[in-house]
Parts: sequence; C-alpha cells; structure tokens
Amino acid sequence: MAAIQRWTVGAATITAIVEDEIAHIPPELFFPAATAADVLAHPWVVPDYADAAGTVTLRVQALVVDVGGRRVLVDPCVGNGKRRALPFWHDQQYPWLERFGAAGYEPATIDQVVHTHLHADHVGWDTTWRDGRWVPTFERARHLYTAAELEFARRAVNEHEDVYADSIAPIVDAGLADVVATDADLGDGLRLAPTPGHTPGHVSLWIESDGEVALISGDFVHHPVQCARPDWAETADADIEVARATRRAMFAEAARREVLFVGTHCAARPAGRVVADGAVWRFDAVDGEVVG
Repeated sequence: MAAIQRWTVGAATITAIVEDEIAHIPPELFFPAATAADVLAHPWVVPDYADAAGTVTLRVQALVVDVGGRRVLVDPCVGNGKRRALPFWHDQQYPWLERFGAAGYEPATIDQVVHTHLHADHVGWDTTWRDGRWVPTFERARHLYTAAELEFARRAVNEHEDVYADSIAPIVDAGLADVVATDADLGDGLRLAPTPGHTPGHVSLWIESDGEVALISGDFVHHPVQCARPDWAETADADIEVARATRRAMFAEAARREVLFVGTHCAARPAGRVVADGAVWRFDAVDGEVVG
C-alpha cells in the first residue's frame, strides 16, 4: 500500500494520506445487491480494487489540497481513541498523524477543513484527546459544514457512539465552525457541489486550476465498480434513489469534463478518469507520485 500519494492539477496539488485499507471484503457487506461474480463481470477492477475472487478493497484516507497559498484538508478519517459502533473503527491507534507529517504537513498549516459529510470516518481527526477532553487538532483552521449535515449528525447519536459530541461539538465550541451552502465558492478554484443521497447535506469538492479540473467525491461513490453499476446502493445510503441519481449525474459530468476523479474510499490507485462505457462508465486509474 502506498500510504501517501500526490497528483498535480494545474497549480494545485492533491495529496492522499491513508489511514487504513482493508482487502478481501465480500462485496455484499457494503453493496447488498452485489455478488463477487457481479464484480468480476467488470475485469478492469482487478487487481487494484478487487481480487481474483471478486472480493473488494476499500480504504479510509484524507485529502490535502494545496492551492493559491492555502492548505485545505478534506475528510479527516476516523481518528484515534474514538468510541465507535463499528468494531474496525472503535478505539483505534492509527499512524495517520505520523503519515500526515511524513507528507510534509503540520496541523498548524491547515487553513480550512472541508467535510463532504459527517459520518464517523470523515471527521475523526478534527479532534484529539488532550488533558481529559476532545480538542481541535487543526487549531488555525476554519471547519466547513453544511446545515443539513449538522442536523443529520445531531440526530445520528446512538448508544454506541456520539460523533457529534466527540468530533464536531469541540470545533463549534472553539469558534472554528462555519456553516456554508452546498454550492459554496471557496475561492482559488475550489467549489462545493451538492451531491445528496448518501446523506442529506452531502457535498463534493471541485478543484479548478490553470485549465485543469479535479473532483473529490466523498461518499456518493465508494468503489470504482459503481461506475459500471451506479444502481448499486451502499449500505449506509440514506436515500437510495437520490444517491443513484447523484451517481449518474456526477459520473456523466466527470466523463464529459475529463476531470481527475479522486474517489475518497477507492484503494491502491484512487485517482483516475471516469470514461463513458456504453450506458454506464468505467474508471481508468491515473498514477500519482508516491511520497516517502
């Protein structure tokens, strides 16, 4: 696994920093309508995104965008020491912050944190445990949220986890939170795009620089095979039909504009081109620079 990878988009760079990657997952655990045979019907997913048996690989990673003298962190993963309902995220000790440093970054250099949505694996490193409480990790950064996502996160508390309390409320209490529109222009060629379905206020991030364009997906797609099977709902999609419509619209736009498409949960080679393939699409990987 290449834990740190970097791509250039005009004058911008996008750096992926991996927290965890899990292979050999039966596809139906994440995509209830899928089978291993269905996955293997699209041989281009092997070996980077699935194995020869048709089981899939998924990763959790954060993206850092450097552009216009700004440094923007997107979707800061699960984090350490968090009480989580899913056993493979519960009370972990990931070396993500060390990898963040190895990529050349320090928490104080982050200017903004963008969240595509507020599931546990997209907000965790916003806070770290210090002196008996959760405190902001990126103390200089403005943390961006959509109103619908904040409301969704407040309602998602259960007996096994409280993502709002440990990863969002400390940011709000520190005065570091900004509520923005789902289509907000963030400046320097960065723009949010509403991509609902997985969650109500889900957004993706467009990056435009010197005539080149990239898109960071968030979770409107979880695996490249969904390019070929946009009908496959992911088990956590809040509104399955809206999520399907979002996937089709965004894949079509990404293919038309020939963007560098960065799949937040895509393993091994997470960036590539979405290419029309009949009535659906395929994913052609674009290798980044391996850092460190």
